[in-house]
Amino acid sequence: MMIKTYTLSAIMIATLAEANTLKDADLDGVPDSIDACAHTPFLHEVDSRGCTINILTLPQDSEKTHFTFSIGYGYSTNEDLVGRETQQITKAQLSYYHDTWSYTLKTGYFTQKEEEGAQDTILKVQKRLTLDSKTKLYLGTGVKLPSYDFQGNKTDYTLYTSLIHYKTPKHSYFTGVNYTFIQDKPDKIPLHNSFELYLGSGYFFTHNFYADFSYSLMQSKFRDAHMIHTLSSTLFYQINQKLFTTLHYNREIGDEDLHDGLSLKLGISF
Repeated sequence: MMIKTYTLSAIMIATLAEANTLKDADLDGVPDSIDACAHTPFLHEVDSRGCTINILTLPQDSEKTHFTFSIGYGYSTNEDLVGRETQQITKAQLSYYHDTWSYTLKTGYFTQKEEEGAQDTILKVQKRLTLDSKTKLYLGTGVKLPSYDFQGNKTDYTLYTSLIHYKTPKHSYFTGVNYTFIQDKPDKIPLHNSFELYLGSGYFFTHNFYADFSYSLMQSKFRDAHMIHTLSSTLFYQINQKLFTTLHYNREIGDEDLHDGLSLKLGISF
């Protein structure tokens, strides 16, 4: 054990000594004399010129053409729904990313006491626009197909827009609006179009670990429902080059009854 310790220490000292000899100030393996990007953050993967080629990104922000598939399990609680307050939910999502476009298919299955069934199926198309080196705008549209079996369930349509600004490569702020055109026509339940406004902040603690926190204001599709204020947080961890996992929790604030949800998702990129 002592021999291994001394060997590792010697290697580290030799490496640092060699870096000092070559005058590699940012320790990226490229000598300062030919380093086109000085002061590259430690642990960034660089090219032969010393410039970052592996920047901190989430799967949906990658510019590489790829698919992701994920499956998750969780619950949602709504104490206003007497007799069916809690649902267990299994969700699956398939996404395809190509250049600045993404295409997503999402569906799910719920169980609650003596009732179970498929959730609505969502198809979404989104375009990413780069406003400058630190700011991105996302525009999207989607349809919610009525795979949830209840009388009067129809296809709904949603418009998405969001803006994200990277204060630093690790720290970002984001905001967005979703507006849904409700086509459902259940008996004796008045509905109208709904919207959600949200804002928050995210941080990459490492290349593999990201967390964000956000607040949202939502108008429900039910006419007699109050405005919904929600706090939520998402943790993202890149297990390896292909596997990733996310943990999401949300909770409504300002309501006497409990409204919250938790989901854990495992995904793969290919």
